[in-house]
Amino acid sequence: MLQNEFTGPDMHLLKAIQLLAILAVLQACATTSPDLSEMITGNWQSTVGGFSVTTSFTATEVSVDGHKPLGYQLDGNSLTIDEDETSRRTVNFPSSTEMIQVDVITGTVHRFQRSADAG
Repeated sequence: MLQNEFTGPDMHLLKAIQLLAILAVLQACATTSPDLSEMITGNWQSTVGGFSVTTSFTATEVSVDGHKPLGYQLDGNSLTIDEDETSRRTVNFPSSTEMIQVDVITGTVHRFQRSADAG
């Protein structure tokens, strides 16, 4: 039968070190997870009704094919565009070059690819 080499104060120290190591790993994961508000910024290509569309996000506004920009709010992964509050969408980023928006009312999935164009 295996016997634990650590007893008493040594065991408490070992458990404390293990706990600190686990917390350090969890903290690293939390600090390296991407910020959606940073990921959404840029130009995105998509297809709507067979037409190629460019959607441009800044930190506070969104514009489609150069039309007048509208403000937007990103609360977690919930996107609401000003003047379009009934069409809330969830936003996910499977990769740094792909964005998926899902209309929460209709369930419609809209896929975007990050554009190499600067604008």
